[in-house]
Amino acid sequence: MKRAISAIFCIIALCALLCTSSLAETTEPDTFTSGDFEYILLPDGTAEIRKYSGTEKDLSIPVELNGINVSSIGDDAFALCGNLTSVSIPDGITAIGNNPFRTCYHLVSVHVSSEHQALAVLDGVLFSKADKRLISYPMTKDDQKYAVPQGTVLIGDDAFFGCDNLTSVSIPDSAIAIGDGIFRFCESLTAISISDSVTAIGDQAFFGCTNLISVSIPGSVTAIGNNAFAFCRSLASVSIPNSVTAIGASAFASCTSLTSVSIPDSVTDIGNRAFASCTSLSSISIPDSVTAIGDDAFAFCRSLASVSIPNSVTAIGASAFVFCKSLTSVSISDSVTAIGDKAFASCTSLTFVSIPDNVTAIGDSAFYSCKGLSSVSVPDSVTSIGNNAFRGCINLTLTVPRDSYAAQYCKDNKLTYTYPDSPN
Repeated sequence: MKRAISAIFCIIALCALLCTSSLAETTEPDTFTSGDFEYILLPDGTAEIRKYSGTEKDLSIPVELNGINVSSIGDDAFALCGNLTSVSIPDGITAIGNNPFRTCYHLVSVHVSSEHQALAVLDGVLFSKADKRLISYPMTKDDQKYAVPQGTVLIGDDAFFGCDNLTSVSIPDSAIAIGDGIFRFCESLTAISISDSVTAIGDQAFFGCTNLISVSIPGSVTAIGNNAFAFCRSLASVSIPNSVTAIGASAFASCTSLTSVSIPDSVTDIGNRAFASCTSLSSISIPDSVTAIGDDAFAFCRSLASVSIPNSVTAIGASAFVFCKSLTSVSISDSVTAIGDKAFASCTSLTFVSIPDNVTAIGDSAFYSCKGLSSVSVPDSVTSIGNNAFRGCINLTLTVPRDSYAAQYCKDNKLTYTYPDSPN
């Protein structure tokens, strides 16, 4: 079952990556074919293997392709080679990209000679000597606990991809970076020990680690990457240290067991969809350091009851709190100048919102279907109100200044309104 779930996630992730890469405006080098291998020519006249399409179980990577020495293996070169059980890498290989054996579900062993100048295999795990990087941990390895060897400086992208036997991993204090996707779909991983030397947690680092219960992010970390903990459905708590300045897009999206988060004063940016679909999140403290709340940042957080937006925030992103069905009140600071499209749409329990005097724009469907709203005052500073901004607010009476943009908007859209100086 785990393999099936991982495979589905993998297909989704690969499609997303392919769509992203198709937008990149880069010039790809010419690709050549030799048997089951595709390769490119490097500046030094040697070949880099880009893709293997064969069905061998026990594969010896060739020394030459079409008479050209092979010196490098590219990122994901053997990805999705489901038949592979063992691979032998020749001494002529001096460089290997990000985990070339990602999604090789039956790969048991990788072999290099003891005299190999660039590579080493320790306890079945492939390392690069030059940059002291852990390249690939076999998906079939049955160890439940693993301690990355001391002296490892880098843990490469996707290094532990889909290793669902692992329950805990310890990262040494020699490591300085956790690469993109390194623990993606490690579905049995419950604990991770990150050393104080690590400064960055890469994109999708723990994506789909559905049994990860808690994680302690050390004070050395300054950035949490996009989708870093997305779909960690068992993650109940997280401590973000004061060193972190940015929470990436979808960093904690769909962490459905997460109940509370304390964001430190060091954070200035909460990325798009950062906490989207955290359906158990009931409280959030946004510090005065935050200047931007991204699009969909707290979308579908249906247990979130109240939010206080600090004076540092100038804009509330589109759909920032859409479908937060338990949200009863919102305090918007005077610094906010724009409320994004659908920012509070379908917040059906919202009964009170104060729009400050500095707001100039209320986006399309900003308060759409907020059925609990009975009274909202729109200040004279507002010069733009989007389509359907208050549509479906069936109990709402807007209080608007006389001869204001908001007053005319109410007339044009047949909304119930009153003036501040009208008799009760």
